[in-house]
Amino acid sequence: MKEHDFATLKLSSGIGLLFGFACGFLYGIGGFVYDFLTTGINQGSYLALNALWGMPLLFGGLGFGIGAVIVLYRKIKG
Repeated sequence: MKEHDFATLKLSSGIGLLFGFACGFLYGIGGFVYDFLTTGINQGSYLALNALWGMPLLFGGLGFGIGAVIVLYRKIKG
């Protein structure tokens, strides 16, 4: 694998990971606070807090997949 291919995968994965962390943090903390203020702590609170680790994993994997498609497209195109 060439150096710029690895850099593309690393960049797209990093962007996806950071975006997922930001979304997961906002959703997880916001959902927990909303549940706490309205219905109290329940299973929905637990699910909202799971977004703190779940969304970065999902978005990081999605970023890696998009980077892999870009690298494959570059190789096919020439």
